[in-house]
Parts: sequence; structure tokens; C-alpha cells
Amino acid sequence: MKRLFLLFTLLAASVQAGTITLSSVGGSRFATKSGSLLPAGCAVRLGTFELPAATRDAVLNSQGDYAWLKSVFKPLAEGLIGAGSASQAAGAGSVLRANGFPAAGDIFGSIAGIDASYLPPDTRLYVWVFNHSNPDQATQWGLFTAAEWTAPPALGNRTLSTTSAVQVLQGTTNAGQLRLIDVPSTYGNWTWQNYSLGAPANVTHASADPDGDGVANLAEYAWKLNPAARSEPRTELTSPTGGAFTFRFKRPRNLPGVTLIAECSTDLKTWQPASAAVTASDADFDTLESTASTATPCFWRVRFEPVP
Repeated sequence: MKRLFLLFTLLAASVQAGTITLSSVGGSRFATKSGSLLPAGCAVRLGTFELPAATRDAVLNSQGDYAWLKSVFKPLAEGLIGAGSASQAAGAGSVLRANGFPAAGDIFGSIAGIDASYLPPDTRLYVWVFNHSNPDQATQWGLFTAAEWTAPPALGNRTLSTTSAVQVLQGTTNAGQLRLIDVPSTYGNWTWQNYSLGAPANVTHASADPDGDGVANLAEYAWKLNPAARSEPRTELTSPTGGAFTFRFKRPRNLPGVTLIAECSTDLKTWQPASAAVTASDADFDTLESTASTATPCFWRVRFEPVP
């Protein structure tokens, strides 16, 4: 009888695991980019990123491509069963939610049964917050961590509190709030927001033109056009004035992942960089002009190249 009781006790202990409580009560609250407190129902992903610990935070501070971040994220509490165990990573259950307890902008919830074989104790944890109930449909997000935010020991409890010194990897802090930012501009994020994450490569490729308007995806991204509707390129050729043609085009400003190259040719075979000057600027574009004499045949083109 004693042996059976001892065996039962060991088995019972072996299936127990750690618990995490995420709490903003008494600490910084979560808010949108503009400072509006995050409404209940917004998705909150809790877990870690499978990256080298020595460079992980630096990478997360600079990497804004959703598909890539999602591919290296190791989540907690997103499976219907086995939360915190190896089986939960492929689960189809719901993520944590902003719940407004005890006030708007607060998040409070616990995750039990975190198996150390799935997430070893003291693994750094991250809170990835979205402004939508479905992360795949979010337009803003924030990524936060803290030195105290680590996986709990087996049979132990750990609280991830925003009363800690929170490190903002993607987002801002203002007036006691942890604020989200717009989803970063990358070509990958543009395709996700316009075509969905599951769209085939022949639709999302930089050179593809699904709407058949003659403007490839990479140009649609660079020129902030709608890839689902026929669009005109942001270029213009004016009639001769004073014996010269003028070619105007828009060059994106501060847009990662793409560069614009303007070229000219006299025979449509050999192309040379076009000399162009900035004549106007706004938040999104520089307007450039290139001129050529009417006495000299000239053809212009602009092309876009991806930048790693």
C-alpha cells in the first residue's frame, strides 16, 4: 500500500507545472498609438522568440516583418488543451485577451500547466499586443518585455507585472501607458495586409501584377497604391516647354525594403541613370524632375528593386 501511494504521489507531481500571471493592475496600462486605452477583446500573445539570447532584443527592436516574427514566436496559452506544453504550440484555441480588469487598458490573466520541457524556467518572456481580436488583422501592435518576465520554475508561480521596468521593443511609453505603434512598413507586411498570409507566391511576389494594371506589386507598395484596383503609376511626362520634355516621378521616402531607380535611354536598349532633381517633398514622397531636349530622342523609365 505504501509503495502504491508513493507511486501515485510521484505521478501526480510529475504532471504539475508552473503558472504565469500577466497583470497590468497598478502598473502601466496598454493603449493604442493615439493614447486610447486598449478595449477589451484585443489579442495578447505571450511567449518567447526562438532567437539567440545575446542578440534577441536587438533583433526584435529592428525586425518588423510579421510573417518572420510569427515564424520564430513560441507561444503560450494558445491551444485548447495542454497550454504551456509542447502540444499547445499547434493548437487552435484562442489567445489571451485584453479584458479591462479592473479598468480599461488593463490585462489580467493566468496561464497554468507550463511544462518546463516546452519552455525552460527563466526563459525570457515577451508580451505582443494587438489592436484587433485577430492578430492577422491588426493595424497596430506593441512588443514588450522586462528583466523579471521569465518562465516560472516547475511547480512555481511567476507574475509578469507592468509595475516592473518594462522594456519597449516596438511601441512607445507615454503618461503611464504602454502604447502600440502602426504595424511597421515592410513589403512582407504590405502583402499580408493586402493579400492575407496564406496567399500564393504567384500573387504576392514582388514582380506579380494580380490586378493587371501594369504596375507590379513592389511598385504598388512603394507608391502606396491599391493592388486590388487598377492604378496609374506616379509618373508624368509633360509636353515640350522651351524646347525640353520634363519627366516627373514620385520617389518614396523612408520606406524600407525597396529602392527606386530612374533611367533614360536613346534607343530603348542601353539604359543609363537619369539625372533628376527634387522639386517638392511631402511625408511620403519626393517629387523629382528629369528633362531632355526635344532635339535628342529620350525615353525614361523607373524601376524598383527590393532591398534586403
